[in-house]
Amino acid sequence: MNVKLFLAIAAAISVLYGIAFVVVPESVGALFAVPPEAHNILTSRYFGATLLALGLAFWFVRETSDQTALRGLLMALAVGSIVGAIISIWGTVAGTVNAMGWSSVLIYVALLAGCAYYLFADRTVAGPR
Repeated sequence: MNVKLFLAIAAAISVLYGIAFVVVPESVGALFAVPPEAHNILTSRYFGATLLALGLAFWFVRETSDQTALRGLLMALAVGSIVGAIISIWGTVAGTVNAMGWSSVLIYVALLAGCAYYLFADRTVAGPR
């Protein structure tokens, strides 16, 4: 898999979840046992808007030949994945969300693994050492 395909996959995941959190936050929240209270729904929609923007950034940057921009995007995705995984683990262990929270951890870890590969193993993005 090349970095363009990886970013397309990251874009698809982000856009699909983003749309779901914006359009049907009650349904998505129910999967994670989040109560459908007004503040939870609003927060979910903000989260969805952010995921949508990130997904579109991944999609539009995937074709770039600018290695600095690509590296910066991958670093941002890696940091976001680390923070997201920590928050997901914390929320699941604390019981704030149900066991579905582990699916979020899995997604974040998979995205982090892809970023790590392209940042450290793939010389086309990592640059010369």
